[in-house]
Amino acid sequence: MDLGQSQWINTLAPCLLLSLFTSLNLCSGKFGAPITDDVSKLSLLKQNIPSDYEIPVHYIPKEVAGTCWVVLNIYPLEQSLRKLANMFGAISSNKENIMVFIAMLKSLRFTFDHEELETAMQVFQCHYREGSLISSLYFDYIKDILHAATQGTSSFSCKPPPCLNSHQTPGKSVNCIQFLLRGISELSSRTSFFAGGHEDGREYSWSKRTPLLLLLIPVTACVVLIVWLVSSLTIHDDSICL
Repeated sequence: MDLGQSQWINTLAPCLLLSLFTSLNLCSGKFGAPITDDVSKLSLLKQNIPSDYEIPVHYIPKEVAGTCWVVLNIYPLEQSLRKLANMFGAISSNKENIMVFIAMLKSLRFTFDHEELETAMQVFQCHYREGSLISSLYFDYIKDILHAATQGTSSFSCKPPPCLNSHQTPGKSVNCIQFLLRGISELSSRTSFFAGGHEDGREYSWSKRTPLLLLLIPVTACVVLIVWLVSSLTIHDDSICL
């Protein structure tokens, strides 16, 4: 082996070792220092993007996802960042910084089994929410995801809670409304029943009530007339006495 070959090997060996170490580090699902270094770019994005700007994101809350919080939110967050990056020009520093975090999330996603990830997202599908975060909270959310990923606590060993009805919101307000509507419906049906129920019964009921109603009108008029006469006579007598 000549001197040139020896120098070439000595130069190439560290590169190969570094590449191997990086690959092993990626496959282990831990980012290490590079994440810590690049997360500082989130501060730049916070400064460059208006604080009141709302960024849409598809997500599952921690309390619902449990230990699957990271794996279930990686891909939706990656897609959200891609949409955000497309809003900037090709030579924008904001787009360049956003692409760094897209690459991070993509690399992290590749450390998980694709079929397991897809299955987990399908199982939790009914728990995903559409929302918007102001830019400061949005980038804090990214930081939380990456920080949780470095802790190595994410897994697929979680079970989703029961799915809520698509028209139902958390709490008992919907149940109360349904109860009231059910009560109104029952009351309406009972009223219909007592009013006659079927067409034949309704006609029979009205045929019986018509004479009574006709009799009630003159009786009421007579009562009103008598009361008026009595009150008039009382006033007249009082005036005579005075």
